[in-house]
Amino acid sequence: MGFDDITEALGGRARRQVLVELQDHNPVDQPEAVTKNSAQEDEVQELQLTHTHLPKLDDMGYIVWDRDHGTIIKGPNWEEIEPVVRLLSDNRDQIPNDTF
Repeated sequence: MGFDDITEALGGRARRQVLVELQDHNPVDQPEAVTKNSAQEDEVQELQLTHTHLPKLDDMGYIVWDRDHGTIIKGPNWEEIEPVVRLLSDNRDQIPNDTF
């Protein structure tokens, strides 16, 4: 995997939220992995999270998603993406609000 994979993993807001949350807390409970919005937005976001974002990050090896227990831990390829995620996490106050 290379930089293109890292940028693909970071390409979705929900994926960035999951990765930054995982940087701060390992493991993460799936419901806590993304910022909550209105009830309708939460339902759509949860569907996208479980059908798109978490499977993608899991397939890339950046996370390990336990679907049965709803937990997420750092995956076998975490070290590859960790420096970029740490950079985002450490500089949240300098990054546009719509990043996470």
